[in-house]
Amino acid sequence: MNIRVQQGFSLLEAIVALVILAGSCMALFAWINGSLVQLQRAELYVEAGPAIASASQYLKTVDLSQRPEGVFNSGNISVEWQASAIEQDATKASWYGGSNFLLSLYDVRLTPRSAIRTLPPLQTRVVNYRLKPGLPAPNDGL
Repeated sequence: MNIRVQQGFSLLEAIVALVILAGSCMALFAWINGSLVQLQRAELYVEAGPAIASASQYLKTVDLSQRPEGVFNSGNISVEWQASAIEQDATKASWYGGSNFLLSLYDVRLTPRSAIRTLPPLQTRVVNYRLKPGLPAPNDGL
C-alpha cells in the first residue's frame, strides 16, 4: 500500500479561495462606495443648511399668493420653492372682535441645488398675513 501525503493546495482549492476573496472584496468596495456617496450628500446638506434656513426666513416676507414659486440664491446654493395654498385669506369672525389681517397657510416645497447635485425636496408650511383690503395702511410712528 502506497500512502500518499498531499503537500500544498490543489488547483480546485486555490480557485475556491480566490472566488471567496473576490466576492468579499466586491462587497467591501460596494460598501466603501456607498459610504462615499453618503458622505458627499452629507457635505452638500451641511453646505445647503444655511441657505435653506435663509430661504425659509425669506419666504416669511414674500406674499405667496402673488408669487407662489421662485428661486432664492445663497452663495453657490440655489433653493427653488413652490407654494400651494392650504387655506387662504382666513380671518377671525367679527363676533370674536374681528381682525385687521387675512391669514393664509401654504404648503411649501423647497428644492436645494448646487452646481453638481440636486438634493431631495423638503416640505414645510408657511403662514402669510396681509392687511384686509379697505383698511388704512399703518403709518410709522403711530
